This record gives sequence, C-alpha cells and structure tokens, in this order.
Amino acid sequence: MAIYKSFSGDQDNVVLIQKNSGRSGGISKILISNTHDSATQTTSLNLFDGSTTYVLYNKIDIPAKTSLVLTDNISFDNTVFSLRLKTTGSSSCDIVIK
Repeated sequence: MAIYKSFSGDQDNVVLIQKNSGRSGGISKILISNTHDSATQTTSLNLFDGSTTYVLYNKIDIPAKTSLVLTDNISFDNTVFSLRLKTTGSSSCDIVIK
C-alpha cells in the first residue's frame, strides 16, 4: 500500500514511516515532487533508531516543478528505524512511498 504525504514550508525530520507502526519498511520507491512554482527545495532522508540518525540521502536539491525518484538503498527494518524527511527552501512538496 502506498503512502501519500504533502508538505509546505521547511520540515525538520518529519516522520514518514514510524518505527513499529505496522507499515512495512520494505519499500521500493520514493517519489518526491517539488510543487513550488519557483523555489528550489533541498531534501534529506534519514533513518532514526531513537538515538542515532543514519543519513540515506543528504541535501539533494530539487528544482521547482521537478520530481526526484529514489530507488536505491531505501528499504529498511521498521522495527528498528523510523524514516524521516528534512526539507529547506520554503517550498511545497508531495511524496509517494511504494
């Protein structure tokens, strides 16, 4: 089952998949779309075990009206980690996780 999220403004480690939430960490694709008309969005994805942050993708710039598809090294054990997103650039984005 896909997860759909929308955000506007800067996000600081917002949880996309919560640790032990029942949602699978066995994901195959993450689509991040910068829906802002003019602002570039800087995006980072990380795993958090409750005390330590492990960076998956760090400070990827996504230009306005552009999407990024991530397919490598994104599956994780959600009994150990939460998947979190951080954005800067005050833009808006849509996220689909499959």
